[in-house]
Amino acid sequence: MTGVLECDDLTVRYAGNVALSGVKISVPRGKMIGLVGANGAGKSTLVNALAGWSRGRAIVTGKVNLEGQGIDDLAPHERVTRGLTLVPEGKNIFVELTVDENLELVRPPRDTNGRHIFSIPDVFDFFPRLAERRHHRGAALSGGERQMLAVGRALLAGPRVLMLDEPSAGLAPRLISDLLSRIRLLVDRGLPVLLVEQNVKAALKVVDHLYLLERGRIVGEGSAEIMAADQRIVEAYLGTIAAGARA
Repeated sequence: MTGVLECDDLTVRYAGNVALSGVKISVPRGKMIGLVGANGAGKSTLVNALAGWSRGRAIVTGKVNLEGQGIDDLAPHERVTRGLTLVPEGKNIFVELTVDENLELVRPPRDTNGRHIFSIPDVFDFFPRLAERRHHRGAALSGGERQMLAVGRALLAGPRVLMLDEPSAGLAPRLISDLLSRIRLLVDRGLPVLLVEQNVKAALKVVDHLYLLERGRIVGEGSAEIMAADQRIVEAYLGTIAAGARA
């Protein structure tokens, strides 16, 4: 696949320990690409490396391209300026500000060429619940509402590619399905999305292509349909019931 976002031989080391080794992935235009794996597999390390930052002193090697241009040497804020946007796992909003105030803080990109441009009304169209809560502070929002707001803020930055790290973490199953289905609507409008998920069953319902990461290496990839039948996925993430249904 030819991707808007691509990496090749991406390797991350912390004080001699290899956290990510020789990873190659591609995020094509108008596709949702899933990245799944167990806790500690290196999923967050990968998206952080793509975004250009790390929680520790990491040594990162390999190639990262955005729209065919190398961004390996760019600082995190420069990658955002180019249109590579990450919604990291955890709290990503200002809890003392209202929904409106959180959204109004985001500056739209000056260069709109090739960007996916969204307005605040667009965000409210995608996430009607936010429109209902627009005058509430972030601290008063539910976990699902906070995640919608974090995604909304990222959209206002005019992404070329949107990366989401565990957006379903801590959410009820119904909210997970609703959030991911709404993100799928963005993809169907042409926005490339890299979705990092531990909830493999939920990811398989919305992604076009799936990578399986184990111990810092890509050990399998394919369409959602093919990967749903992969024995490693079935046994580790979908359970024996799914295995029996496929027998």
